[in-house]
Amino acid sequence: HRLIEEFMLLANETVAEYLEQRGGPAIYRVHEEPDLLKIGQFEEFISGLGYSLAAPVNAVRPRHFQRLLDRIHGTPEEKPIAFLMLRTMQKARYAAENLGHFGLAASCYTHFTSPIRRYPDLVVHRLLRAARRDQFSADRTTDLEDELPEVARHCSDMERRADDAERELVQ
Repeated sequence: HRLIEEFMLLANETVAEYLEQRGGPAIYRVHEEPDLLKIGQFEEFISGLGYSLAAPVNAVRPRHFQRLLDRIHGTPEEKPIAFLMLRTMQKARYAAENLGHFGLAASCYTHFTSPIRRYPDLVVHRLLRAARRDQFSADRTTDLEDELPEVARHCSDMERRADDAERELVQ
């Protein structure tokens, strides 16, 4: 199961890098760096429990969060720390520009592996097919550059609505 997840992540990174290298339009899955104030508040909270991210607030990388998760695994404070850690992070979203994926420590990432389940993946499949066939005329590229930011925003909004509906159902 873990190997399959690693292959899927690698496929998503590879396709994103390919599209970026081609210089054509694309939709990326982005996860921006956490806000420094939130990291500082998180560090203050966990230090009261005897933990630390072990890095200056302005130099925290994904590996620091992962190491903390490894240290707290199985402890009574694991759930509240993990919950607050998630609240510290930005929400992942779709964007027409590549802003990197902090949580995965990936400089270039997209969703590609579930075109039947996720519409953004289907869009990426279509863009990839067109890029491989060199089917991007100047007019089509301009149209896509105009359309994709709205497609990305809409997909992110729909994802949030689905997550909210799922949470409400569980409650």
